Amino acid sequence: MNRFLIFIVLLLSFAIHANTDENKPQWESYIDSTTQENVSLSPNGKQALFLHQIRYPSIHYVSQARVQLAGLDFYSNLYSRFDTPLYSHTTLFDISNRTSIDLTPDNGVIIDYNWSPDVKKIAYLIQNDNTINLWVYDVETQVFKRLSQANLSATLGGRHLRWLPNSTALIVKKRNTKVHSPINELKQPNSLSSERQVEQGRTYQSLLKNNKLKEQFKTLALSSLVKIDLKGNVTSLTDNMLFDDFSLSPDGEYVLSSTLPKELSSFLPYKKWGRDYQITNLKTHHQLNVLPSLNNKVNLKKAKDSVPNGARLVKWLPSEGSTLTWTEAIDNGDMSVDKKYHDNTYKLASPFNQNKQLIHQAKWRVHNIIWGKSGAGVAQEWLYASKQAKASLISANTSASVLIEQRDYRDKFNDFGDPQTLRLPEGYEVLVEDDSNLFFLSNGLSEEGIRPTIKTLNKTNNTRKEYFISSEESIELPLRVANNTLIIQTQNVQTAPQYFAISSTDMNERIPLLTNKNKQYFDKPPTFINYKRSDGLNLSGTLHLPSNYDKAQGKIPAVLWIYPDEFNNKKLSQQNTVKTNIFRQFDPLSPLVFLHDGIAVFESPSMPITAFDGQEPNDDFINQINLNAQAAINALEGTGLIDIDSLAVMGHSYGAFTVANLLAHTDFFKAGIARSGAYNRTLTPFGFQGEKRTLWQAKETYIDLSPIMFADKIDAPLLLIHGENDQNSGTYPLQSTRMYQALIANKKTTQLIMLPYEGHSYRAKENLTYLLKEQSAWLNKWLKSSRAQL
Repeated sequence: MNRFLIFIVLLLSFAIHANTDENKPQWESYIDSTTQENVSLSPNGKQALFLHQIRYPSIHYVSQARVQLAGLDFYSNLYSRFDTPLYSHTTLFDISNRTSIDLTPDNGVIIDYNWSPDVKKIAYLIQNDNTINLWVYDVETQVFKRLSQANLSATLGGRHLRWLPNSTALIVKKRNTKVHSPINELKQPNSLSSERQVEQGRTYQSLLKNNKLKEQFKTLALSSLVKIDLKGNVTSLTDNMLFDDFSLSPDGEYVLSSTLPKELSSFLPYKKWGRDYQITNLKTHHQLNVLPSLNNKVNLKKAKDSVPNGARLVKWLPSEGSTLTWTEAIDNGDMSVDKKYHDNTYKLASPFNQNKQLIHQAKWRVHNIIWGKSGAGVAQEWLYASKQAKASLISANTSASVLIEQRDYRDKFNDFGDPQTLRLPEGYEVLVEDDSNLFFLSNGLSEEGIRPTIKTLNKTNNTRKEYFISSEESIELPLRVANNTLIIQTQNVQTAPQYFAISSTDMNERIPLLTNKNKQYFDKPPTFINYKRSDGLNLSGTLHLPSNYDKAQGKIPAVLWIYPDEFNNKKLSQQNTVKTNIFRQFDPLSPLVFLHDGIAVFESPSMPITAFDGQEPNDDFINQINLNAQAAINALEGTGLIDIDSLAVMGHSYGAFTVANLLAHTDFFKAGIARSGAYNRTLTPFGFQGEKRTLWQAKETYIDLSPIMFADKIDAPLLLIHGENDQNSGTYPLQSTRMYQALIANKKTTQLIMLPYEGHSYRAKENLTYLLKEQSAWLNKWLKSSRAQL
């Protein structure tokens, strides 16, 4: 057995025994200290619900039987997916009374929730063992009970609970098929053909290449829509279908649903499939198909500016009882067609037997339209060819359109903001608005720093006013605004995130909601460093020093955490968007973990890859990452705190790819850590990251950017890490395996860690504990030991 196979066997053995007491290092207590909250404001703005997320579940949970199909990662014995968010409990705050109560299931975890329209109840989906049931909490009686034993489904779509407008019942997806253990069947020949597949885009894993895989997908994903009333009575509304999303009309008469195509593609992942649309009458259960189906995203002329034919952005119009609105391309999905308008937006009122009505025409491609209860809408459009985005105020009742903003969408300093929305219990988003205004949230990025801001836009005269702006001392981030109530999160370097409610009647009074305590954090304020590249480009980065560091100790080792960005605009490539005034709680996937080892961290030093003289950015990639790295090292040397002869470089995904290239083409670093990267660009021949050319259009660039081709030039020790179930396009686990083998073949110093059950990022607490130990040992060995030898 070779060294590679021995290592994998040992790692899998670790996964089985990782949580025994003797293998429990200090890192586990740090991981346990991490928290994350999601907040939901009630429809009337008087209560706030905090959901406490389980960020890093145990390996026993993530190791349950799974199957990857069409780019989705299903649990075989559950009714949810690997990426389904898990919440341990919720905290309900009554803002006016300043009281709170924790709601914790006796068994299982929360995977979804929804306020009732009358705000008297909160519905929950609770997953326990291999069942998902509907539970309801009565806000007035404080009774938390299971409403039905019906086994529900959360395999497709993102949210799964919809209330009727009168708060008497919910619509949910019911699972009607059982998952059977796989049978060891003989494989049949599988044939692909250019007669059936006329185009090839970027490569994807786990495609449904044969009928057996398609049937397996359907078995896992099929469900029917049912109504469950508050007495637990279950009424079937539809047959079994592949429901992706659904919502109720404002008057509660109809359900709009989107389903996956009847014929599942063998060549495309789930996210590129088309959709069919149905309207179900809740009284008669009669189903209508009045909208044109959306085609699969295949054979598009230019992927970013082109869309498939058919209905997109299908939703209810919240200003009317049961009126649909949707957008269609009128250029056959091809923006290169010379037309004045490229998208039309229509509406169609119940009973859906009249002609559709045109309400908006767009000269660019419509990205989204968000409607309000007043009939006002915000249309967001973009033009990829010129990197332009714009937002317009439109109406569901007239053809009027008023420009709100237009900018280069990469320009972070001139962003007016995104419209604030409220998710209704019926299942769709509406604009937050008062009698006169809409609300927009901007991150508040500028040359002076970051000050999140809410602005109002008057719907009548288009005037803008500042409604809220963060203080300079802390970052105060607005999270939710509705019915004169604003929820903000505030934090700074030494204060963990705190949550407050603010009433528009008294913006100076802050009602405390949730305070985070007892978190592991790094109490030494970071240092923001501005510096220049040798060609004059302005760069920046954030230097973190260990909490116990003192200048008397002399210079210390450092690790650079990198990720490149591609630009065709020199000015935009120099914009700084790093948040420095934030609380840094322990994050096992952050480079700041090395501060515990006495190693400094230079976080996100600028890595612009800028096109010059009409070239593509990647034509000069190697030269520019070298220039960026040299400039960062010079900046660190200028602090007088960092030993530039003891530097490591580290990155994830495209950052990992850049790490390997830096080690292959420079001698700046003593060691590297590359997580979930791609190292052979000939294995991503149809484009990658910002690269739109294929391998055959830019063969030299693809080869020059493949660090595996230069494995013989890598002299610094390189630690490679990858999730064995990585579904991300382009970063197949094979990429790290082949890079490791190339380094071994060239007698280089390397180690490969394949984390069992993990995807492109890593979740299992035991895997993360192991990862932290190995990363720490790697840099302590190659940075600190090399210093001792000097």
